[in-house]
Amino acid sequence: MSRAKAKSLRNPADFYPTPPTASMPFLKRIKFELLQTILEPAAGDWALVDCIKDAIAAKPISIATCEIREGTDYFEFQPPANNFDLIITNPPYSLAQEFIEKAHIDAKTICMLLRLNYLGSQKRRTFWQMYPPTHLYVLSKRPSFTGNGTDCTEYAWFCWGEDIFRDVPGIYVL
Repeated sequence: MSRAKAKSLRNPADFYPTPPTASMPFLKRIKFELLQTILEPAAGDWALVDCIKDAIAAKPISIATCEIREGTDYFEFQPPANNFDLIITNPPYSLAQEFIEKAHIDAKTICMLLRLNYLGSQKRRTFWQMYPPTHLYVLSKRPSFTGNGTDCTEYAWFCWGEDIFRDVPGIYVL
C-alpha cells in the first residue's frame, strides 16, 4: 500500500487484505488440476483463500494457512516433508523478500502479490539475480486494499515456477 495520499496511514502489521478483483483474474491462469497442496502463509482475513476455494471448485486440493494474528507465524511454520505444490499470498510488504526466500524452500511454485516497483531498488539487485520470476501478471486495474479507493501504485503477481501456469514464462497484463 502506497503512502501517496497525504492522509493515508499504514495499517498495523501491513494488513491489507487481497481484494477479489486482484486475485480472481490471476487465479484463472493457474492449472489447479495439477495441484494437491497449497499454502497461504499470510492469510489475513482469508479473502484470498476464499477466492482460491472458488477457483478450485470441487478439486481435491488441500489448502493450509498461516496467520500470525491467530498464532501461526509462517517463519516458524514447518511444512510437510514433501513441501507444497504452491505458495500464494499477498505478503506484508515489509517482509516480502523474506517470504519469497522462505517460499523457495517450502514450495515448487510461488505467487506473490507485490507492488510492481518492487522490481526496483539497489538493495534488491542481488536478490533479483538469485530469484528472477518466471511469470509476471500485472494488474491493469489498481486494487483497493482498504475499500476507500486505490493508491497511486501498480501491482502484479510475481511468480516462480512453470508447470502450473496456462501461459509460457513472460509478462502478462490482466
